[in-house]
Amino acid sequence: MSKEAYYFSHDSNARHDPKILSMRSVYGSEGYGWYWIIIEMLREQENHKIEITKYVWNALAMQTQCDADAMHSFVEDCIKEFKLLHSDGEFFWSESLLRRMEFKSEKS
Repeated sequence: MSKEAYYFSHDSNARHDPKILSMRSVYGSEGYGWYWIIIEMLREQENHKIEITKYVWNALAMQTQCDADAMHSFVEDCIKEFKLLHSDGEFFWSESLLRRMEFKSEKS
């Protein structure tokens, strides 16, 4: 893969965002790591969204080295409690990542 395939912008002060701080107050640094792994995975998807399928929590758990139930709870909290992710029931995504990728494609 080219260097381009890995790129997305990331604010160096993201850890201070109130939504991130809320998530970290519950999940700590481990949750912060999980969050960025999910964002990287979203970045790799063609539409920057992950489909909610029967085994998606298992797949995410493998990537984040936790169990599927913990990952499901984490993503649900990121959607419902912390507003870091969004979902329509079929997919979940990051509005922030979608905006950044739109900006990147406009600049390309």
